[in-house]
Amino acid sequence: MGHPDHSMHEQHKNSQRVAVIGAGVIGVTTAYHLARQGFQVLVLDEADVPAAMCSHANAGIIAVGHASSWAGPAAPRQMVRAFLGKEPSVMVSRFMDPDLWRWGLSFLRNCRAAAHRKHSDAMALLSRHGRSALQDLEREAGLIFDQAHDGVYYLYTCPTQFAARLQGDFGGDTGFAALDAPTLMQMDPALQTFDGRLQGGLISNVDSKGDCQKFTTSLANWLSDQGNVAFHFGCKVTGYDIRDATVHAVLTDTGRYACDHVVIAAGTATPKLTASFGVRPLIYPVKGYSATYPILDASHIPDRPFIDETSLLAVTRLGDRLRVTAIAEFAGHDKTITADRVAYLDRYVARYFSGAVDVAQAEHWAGLRPTTPSGRPYLGRLRKTANVWLNAGHGQLGWTMAVGAGEVLAAMIAGKPNSGVQVSETARWLTIP
Repeated sequence: MGHPDHSMHEQHKNSQRVAVIGAGVIGVTTAYHLARQGFQVLVLDEADVPAAMCSHANAGIIAVGHASSWAGPAAPRQMVRAFLGKEPSVMVSRFMDPDLWRWGLSFLRNCRAAAHRKHSDAMALLSRHGRSALQDLEREAGLIFDQAHDGVYYLYTCPTQFAARLQGDFGGDTGFAALDAPTLMQMDPALQTFDGRLQGGLISNVDSKGDCQKFTTSLANWLSDQGNVAFHFGCKVTGYDIRDATVHAVLTDTGRYACDHVVIAAGTATPKLTASFGVRPLIYPVKGYSATYPILDASHIPDRPFIDETSLLAVTRLGDRLRVTAIAEFAGHDKTITADRVAYLDRYVARYFSGAVDVAQAEHWAGLRPTTPSGRPYLGRLRKTANVWLNAGHGQLGWTMAVGAGEVLAAMIAGKPNSGVQVSETARWLTIP
């Protein structure tokens, strides 16, 4: 006896059905906006719970201020240092990976100044829209996920680096203000832990924070309660029923799911899931590490999250926990938690927050950021198909872009592309094979 053809709830029998592959923050927020557009939505994920992969223990920062492309004029030198093992924040562990070389060649082509500006502007556009859309969703659903919207510190302990950063414009509509070290420490006494090293920094009012895993899980539960989004976990996609360049159903090891549209929002697994369509999106898994520590003394933890721009670490208080993230490691699909990598995080925390957190009780994690050579996500319809859409490749900005990207894609599928970000703006970062 074959697997059943899963049908939708009777009250939605006249609406179009969309199968979303992936229950991370990208997939779940896409499902939310599809439901708002009137679609009947089915979310499929191989994991047992939402946000099991890259959304699980990331930095927790909606980092509009970091919305710029890694590919830039300074990047080739940094990559050379990484290959030589001289760049602690960037590591290459799998030199002979053909996918890395294919990705890397495209990355180098995007390092020109003009390309860097174009990609960074596009990423900033989607990131700002993502933060705004997140707050709209938060109000509608009433979600609690250790969130705050009062900005982020960008700190510098290198005087030369800080002086160079001050050459930028932080006034007007940019949302940034530059402050010297005494002012920062007066504003937030917990920053005195950096006294003697802190040279200054920026404060951003365009950034937020929140626990991405908690948000995604809460939103999935809320959507299930609303009745027009169904989740199927422990469900591995094995293929598609494709006829006349149209997918009629997603095939899985638990059944056949009929649909009118398919959205692939599966992060680093996306290229494998598009292979049936003859498409290989340039998405490489860049491993990042995080450590989460119980807070013992909150008075010694900065009020706002901060990014240590000199050491390239992000530090975020999430309720009664401190989350610290760092490192971009090119190691293929290996998710092994390497001892020396997480020890780097523990040493940093022990140096600046000794006594304020319980370092011995750290929860270490490694996740794979789905990263494109330009930094821009794949967002839109596959040209070779009539009804297959991608929302993947957001890199380190998945949590930042998620709600905005989901809104834009849902509007495209509904045939209302003027919703959210305007079409003319969308074309600046839409990249589909």
